[in-house]
Amino acid sequence: MMLVIIFMLTNNKIIYAINLNGKILNNVYVQDINLSDLTKEEATKKINSYIEQNNEFELFYNNESILVNKETLGVDYKVDELVDRAYSIGRDKDLITDMKTKISLKKGEKKIIPLTCSYNIKKVDNLIDKIYSKLYISPKDASAKIVDGNIVVYEEHKGQAVNKENLKDIIVYKIENLDSSQSEIPLDVLNPKYTYDQLMKIDTLLGSYETYFNPKRKNRVNNITVAAKSTSDILVNTNEKFSFNQQLRDNDAYNKLKVASIILNGKHDKGVGGGICQVSTTIYNAALYAGMDIVKITNHSIPSPYVTKGRDATVSNGSMDFVFKNNNNNPIIVHNEIFENKIVSKIYGCSSDKRNIEIETEIVETIKNKKIYKSDSKLQKGTKVVEQEGRLGYTVNTFRLYKSNNEILKKELVNTSYYPPCDEIILKGTKDNTLYK
Repeated sequence: MMLVIIFMLTNNKIIYAINLNGKILNNVYVQDINLSDLTKEEATKKINSYIEQNNEFELFYNNESILVNKETLGVDYKVDELVDRAYSIGRDKDLITDMKTKISLKKGEKKIIPLTCSYNIKKVDNLIDKIYSKLYISPKDASAKIVDGNIVVYEEHKGQAVNKENLKDIIVYKIENLDSSQSEIPLDVLNPKYTYDQLMKIDTLLGSYETYFNPKRKNRVNNITVAAKSTSDILVNTNEKFSFNQQLRDNDAYNKLKVASIILNGKHDKGVGGGICQVSTTIYNAALYAGMDIVKITNHSIPSPYVTKGRDATVSNGSMDFVFKNNNNNPIIVHNEIFENKIVSKIYGCSSDKRNIEIETEIVETIKNKKIYKSDSKLQKGTKVVEQEGRLGYTVNTFRLYKSNNEILKKELVNTSYYPPCDEIILKGTKDNTLYK
């Protein structure tokens, strides 16, 4: 049945005849797809054809090209719903409103239905992750080494990484707008931590120190060598910290250490890693002269034979660490050298950061030890045997003096070391071997 409704507009004497003949009205669009005067079936075919023509899009960067099929992303454009919405225009309101809509469409006004769709966000994210992995290039820092006393600097290389958020916006736009055009993959430049120009500022020796060891103590020499190599040629940036223990862990040094003499609970003993404290001590003193900020320092319980009291730095994996902070305006390099009977630690940096520094120590207190006598029934009466050697204790202040033209500009208390006294224990024999007749 055909219903013909005639409106007469008296001002313009125009008569519109609008036939409701089972087709979508003129000037009705879904996105850019013109559905004028189409049946539902025809509209469905046209939309599906348009979707098929625009079902793929290309993402590219330089010579890399990736063709993406939207079906692999679980896209559903809800075509039946779109067609129903298009057909309902001019039909789903009251009589007057529908007639006004038909007249405006007849005059050329367009009704555009936005494309609606759904997609699998996990599949989109997986695609982005694959593209990210394919195009990712890690930045390579400039590096510096000390070779035969010379500072050698190697150039950096910038990296790249896909900007995942921006790429997601591009893909979602293409899905939601049936866009099949090419799009460039958005990439971020990854700058290295260190640049060639930055490391070229390292041009001078800021501080150095050396300590000596017995080359015949093979296990100890092994441990010193392992620790020295693990903490050598280490770059420390401005405001960054150098952790002795962390460097050993990063270089798997603890698995390369051997049993040697150590100090444990105020006594000489044997243990894995004996000798590494000599390395931390040597670096500590180089750091003092280089003007580094000493963050964490612990002295031994017994004064060390290879360094002045108040200038040792004991370490132990998982507990005691030696840490300093680079408070200069430029990066530094920690460099160690092993010779036949000594280790030398050097810290290189920028000449503008170099300061005139001297180190002083002051014994604040000397603490006397006790002499303790213990009876021993196994020893002959009148016999005395020293069971434990005694030693004095000390409290020592370590100062750093900043000087200019032999004038002290600043005197800094770096650390107070406490070495507890050790009591001398003497065994007195009580055994009586007198023979009675």
